[in-house]
Amino acid sequence: MKVVCVLKRLPLLLVCSASLFAGTFTDGGFESPAISYTGYSFGAPAGWTLNDPGNFGLFLEGYGAFNLPTLNGEGTQAYAFGGNGELAGDISQIFDTVAGDSYHVTYQYLVQQGAGNEDYLANVLDGSTVLATSGNVQFSNTAWVTASLDFTATSSSSTIRFSDVTGAAGDSFGGGTTNWALDAVTVADTSTAPEPSSFLLLGVALVALGSRHRSLLR
Repeated sequence: MKVVCVLKRLPLLLVCSASLFAGTFTDGGFESPAISYTGYSFGAPAGWTLNDPGNFGLFLEGYGAFNLPTLNGEGTQAYAFGGNGELAGDISQIFDTVAGDSYHVTYQYLVQQGAGNEDYLANVLDGSTVLATSGNVQFSNTAWVTASLDFTATSSSSTIRFSDVTGAAGDSFGGGTTNWALDAVTVADTSTAPEPSSFLLLGVALVALGSRHRSLLR
């Protein structure tokens, strides 16, 4: 929590306000809505916006479905790309940020249902401005791999977006038999420590407030 204090005169008051970080990032483990074990459901998880050009390429799935490993990841569900041979689509979420603060994003991904190459693109944006990007990543790992992005927020909200770019990269889902899954997305504000100048300002304000209190008692 960052505390900002302003010293005002006539009368002398100490006015403080608090700003909380990234309070609205939602469901990075894709656990809502809950579906049955080894089941699947088309549509967007809680808090996320879905762009599925073919309507049946992106889906929520339970661990164990479509050869999705039951170990690692987060919770009991993940989000999948590339269903029904589709080669595009993305999922995104807008969340609260504090301009000037630094953030660390982590996520996990893997290929399932085969051994073909897949390609993803992860971006953090402020509107249309890219704050951080993974670039197009080609992969074929069938066990969860963790990746990360770091960015500095430039406004009160930012967008994180994960895109299936397998078609754009020229890969073919291993002959149409593979898809890939995303899980365990986290966003952490790493600028939580108050700046030294904030402590100095707070100390000056408290001393002034104490002096004002003593003068009233005389």
